[in-house]
Amino acid sequence: MSDTNTRPATAVVLFTMDRGLKVLLVGGSRWHLPCGPVEDGESLAACAKRMVTNAVRHSEIYLEQLYTFDGATLGTQGTGIVVTYYALAPLDKVGIPDRDSRWFALADAPALPDGHQRIVDCAGDRLTAKLAYTTIAHQFLPDQFTLAELQAVYEAISQQPLDKRNFRRRLQSSDHLVETGGIRRDGRHRPARLYRLRQPDQVAALRQGNPK
Repeated sequence: MSDTNTRPATAVVLFTMDRGLKVLLVGGSRWHLPCGPVEDGESLAACAKRMVTNAVRHSEIYLEQLYTFDGATLGTQGTGIVVTYYALAPLDKVGIPDRDSRWFALADAPALPDGHQRIVDCAGDRLTAKLAYTTIAHQFLPDQFTLAELQAVYEAISQQPLDKRNFRRRLQSSDHLVETGGIRRDGRHRPARLYRLRQPDQVAALRQGNPK
């Protein structure tokens, strides 16, 4: 059995989108990130997923390794290293967490102990950087979405407004979006066209001149 004084741990920054980017904190009165030691025979990724599942009772999330920290530099007692992850999920999947967990807007989050704020900052920086060259923003959206909904996600992550015409022109000229033919009505506004994300193999086929 591994030594509990030196075993690695994981910590997870779980983001969702609810009128802005929100982060999940656990612990009730002493808020912190979902975290804990790796159990015997458990992989790092499995441990990270367990931390999130225990908090929101849902395991179908996007999970990506972030950085590895020395536990001592984070003030985390009883661990050798802390392997951090960030996770993304639309609100309708993770919903309301249990009574000891809560969603916080980044600007309103309480002070975090043990270097956890450093982890949150790293996760936010990684997420913002990946907007420029991946389709990661779609992890916060349902299978079908409007361009206005997609723009709102980009603006929430980057924390800056985007020109509507330029944003739509850039996305509509990309290989990643497919117009579904459906529309969504929102009150008195004009019906908005619905799009979906083209799968990676479909993007590759399209670029090779063999659209699927």
